[in-house]
Amino acid sequence: MDAHLTLKEDHNRCMRRARAAEAKLRTLTKTYGVVPESVRAVQVAYVPAVALYGSELSWDPSEAGRRDDLQLLLNQQGRSILGALPRTPRGALMRDSGLTPAPVILESRQRSLAAMVANACSNKLRKLHQDPSSGTPVCRAVTKEHEHGRITEGMNWPAPGEE
Repeated sequence: MDAHLTLKEDHNRCMRRARAAEAKLRTLTKTYGVVPESVRAVQVAYVPAVALYGSELSWDPSEAGRRDDLQLLLNQQGRSILGALPRTPRGALMRDSGLTPAPVILESRQRSLAAMVANACSNKLRKLHQDPSSGTPVCRAVTKEHEHGRITEGMNWPAPGEE
């Protein structure tokens, strides 16, 4: 992620790159007539990785726009994998192409980030308890409840001079 960009600008940049990559792969597969399963393997390995870069930090469930951008990209991916028509229903497209819907992907990435943060926090606490004089700041796991009952976890570090 670029420190000079806002999260929205960074998301837009990642989506532009992912769309460009998907279009290049689509052109190559049409040109050379590649088997659909091979197309799927390449599409799934490359395009979502570009599109989802940093999404754990920037995605908010109340922002439907970013989720919809990703879902449109996944729909295009599914159509190019299957050779389906543009009006193919999304459920059938996701099922037959073997892709995962955008909300599920984004929720999973945020949950794994929360687990990683909680693990880092518990490791810092364990280190502090083993050697109290180490001066390691104590981090605290924080649970935040959003609208619609969604709960996220994070980590807070004490301010300098505060324990």
